[in-house]
Amino acid sequence: MEKKNKIRPLQIMLIDNDEHVRDSLKVFFESSQTEFLIFKSALEGLNSLKYQNIDVVISDYFLPDMDGIEFLNQVIKIHPNVTRILMATISSDDLDQEIARAGIDRFIEKPITIASLDTIINELKVANFSKQIRR
Repeated sequence: MEKKNKIRPLQIMLIDNDEHVRDSLKVFFESSQTEFLIFKSALEGLNSLKYQNIDVVISDYFLPDMDGIEFLNQVIKIHPNVTRILMATISSDDLDQEIARAGIDRFIEKPITIASLDTIINELKVANFSKQIRR
C-alpha cells in the first residue's frame, strides 16, 4: 500500500523579549493551522533550532543577547532554507541596508497589526505548500 505524502503545517519560530508580543502572537497563531514555537532570547531559539524542522523564523531586532540580524544570520547557518523575518519598532536607511546585506526575506515594522500578520502568514503557507508539492 502506497503512503500518501501529508502536507505538514507551517512551523514558525518567534523570538521576542517582549512578553506582551509573545502572548499576543501565541493567541493569534493558536487559531491558525501552524505549529508555533516562542522564545524570549536568541540563544534559546538557536538551541531549539538544532532539534526542530522550522519553516519560518520571526525575530525582533532588539533581543537581550544579540541583535535580530546577527541572530537571523546564525539561523541560516543551521537551516539554510528557512524564511527569515525581522521585526523592529524603528526603520532607517542603515537598518534597511543591513537587512538587504543579510538577505533577510522580509521586514515588519512594529506594532504589528493582525491584518498584516495574517496576510504574511497566508503568503508563507502558500509558499510552504508549493515547496512541499515540488518535493
